[in-house]
Amino acid sequence: MFLDKILALENIRVSDFISSMIFQEDKDLDIRVFQENSLVNYLHQLDPSLSIDELLKKGNYQFSFYVDGKLMYVENLNSGAGTTESKTVKTTFRIPLMSSKNEDSWGKFLWSRFYLTNNGIDALGEGKHILKIEIRPYLKTPTVKTGNIIAQGEINLTVPKKNISEQQIAIQKIKPNSSWKVSDEKFNQEKIRALNQKIAENRFRDITSIVVIKNGELILEEYFNNYNRDSLNDTRSVGKSFASALMGIAIKDGYLKNENQKISEFYDLKTFKNFSSQKNNVTIKSLLTMSSGFEGNDQDEESPGNEENMYPTDNWIKFTLDLPMTENKIGETWNYFTAGAVLSGDILDKSVPKGLKNYADKKLFQPLGITNYNWQFTPQQKPSLAGGLRMNTLDLAKFG
Repeated sequence: MFLDKILALENIRVSDFISSMIFQEDKDLDIRVFQENSLVNYLHQLDPSLSIDELLKKGNYQFSFYVDGKLMYVENLNSGAGTTESKTVKTTFRIPLMSSKNEDSWGKFLWSRFYLTNNGIDALGEGKHILKIEIRPYLKTPTVKTGNIIAQGEINLTVPKKNISEQQIAIQKIKPNSSWKVSDEKFNQEKIRALNQKIAENRFRDITSIVVIKNGELILEEYFNNYNRDSLNDTRSVGKSFASALMGIAIKDGYLKNENQKISEFYDLKTFKNFSSQKNNVTIKSLLTMSSGFEGNDQDEESPGNEENMYPTDNWIKFTLDLPMTENKIGETWNYFTAGAVLSGDILDKSVPKGLKNYADKKLFQPLGITNYNWQFTPQQKPSLAGGLRMNTLDLAKFG
């Protein structure tokens, strides 16, 4: 059943369920699912030989999205989505697909993948449409087995016309005093207008700015969503690129020997948990290339070195060096490992004069003419090379 407001199960009346609505992206769109059985029982029907733990590790719900009778998107929900209790006990649950309060939920990302990544936004163009959702159990063992439909529903959506002004589509003029030479090269303006139209229609979310540099000259500079030339953007994990750049500068300046130096030269590893001789062989290069062999994988929620386990601790370096090692050969097996980037920053901070913050400003930012930026810091108030460095778009282009 569909709802256009957030209601607790005990407060829902039949009259609250809707069969039609005017579709607006800043409104609430919830589905309330009612099943005859819990998910784990449906999974058990697909393979009775597996234990509950095995079923939950290998299966979950499959969602199918239809618009006007056409199948638009099918997703086998990641096995980690949803709580164990919800999958073993509950037979009814709520999924917020769109939230006026930007509610954090796997449902939001599921909807985003259907709507933005798999052409849902095009299928739900101006006019009247029928949206249908089907839910089945699936199990991957190793081929994917899919069960019968366990819940389904549909709703009539009226999609109003989006009022996009010429000002939103027009190519923005480059203002003076950018510190760049402005290019006079011609380019296909209709492509940029089409891009601006899609940004105005909110097809690309949270775009703040677009800058194009060609042959050292500024050819395009545009800002969106209340950002401007002086606005500082969170560069997120692009900040990890500053780790390798600063490491290279420090090696060139002679403060580090080379990228193959071992972390045992900087830390007494025996004073940390889970010491092994293999940990002695971790190199700076293996940290920068995320192949250090530490038991850390940001893409695995169960990994002890997942970055979400690091942030609440009061010492990110100790967290990293306390981690056990895997059997992976150092320098060969890649796993996304944010904590390793943090460790590389601490090594730099130990090695360069007056610390990393001063060194980065003197050797990287000042020579590029970058003066307005903000680091994210570790609990020890050292610059974090994990990401989060904030800078304006033209300055990030200088680094590029």
